[in-house]
Amino acid sequence: MEYYVYKHIRLKDGSIFYIGKGKGDRMYSADKRNQYWKRIVEKDGGFTAQLIKDNISNEEALELEKSIINEIGMENLTNMTEGGNGGDTRKGFTQNEYDEWIRNKSEAQTGKIGYWRGKKRNDHSNKLKEIASKTGCYKNNGKSIRTNEWKQKQSEAALNRVRKIVVCDKCGKQIVDTHLKRHQTSNKCITI
Repeated sequence: MEYYVYKHIRLKDGSIFYIGKGKGDRMYSADKRNQYWKRIVEKDGGFTAQLIKDNISNEEALELEKSIINEIGMENLTNMTEGGNGGDTRKGFTQNEYDEWIRNKSEAQTGKIGYWRGKKRNDHSNKLKEIASKTGCYKNNGKSIRTNEWKQKQSEAALNRVRKIVVCDKCGKQIVDTHLKRHQTSNKCITI
């Protein structure tokens, strides 16, 4: 008898936008909420949580949640389901399946120490840095790392680049040919 059913109310207009079932401080938590719920809370700058009924069993809470959602209507709520499908994580697991699930949970959930903690990593990043110093450029995790020599060559090439100048037939301004189309669709091109 530790479960409860709650509602979330918008700060903007006082309307109910979410019905939920939980225990502990779930009613006030913003964790594991859907994107629609998050948008409303972000837009309103928060929410008000109110208890509907507490100190009930899990089954009673699921049934009450389902009936209230049905009464209000899914179209008026941010709930993704019609309710009654939440519950304990262990529901439907045998003890052996639950033990296996616990063994495979992530480090963040179980506190297990990661594989590389305390171990020396391989020499891969040093090899990449060495390649960069010789060739001038390499990609590392999607981020280009370029040497000063490479940057200087690019700057010199840009200075020596010749661009064709054309005259806009609508307003008569001189424009670089690659910018003409953008110029003509902007408000800077005023027809004479």
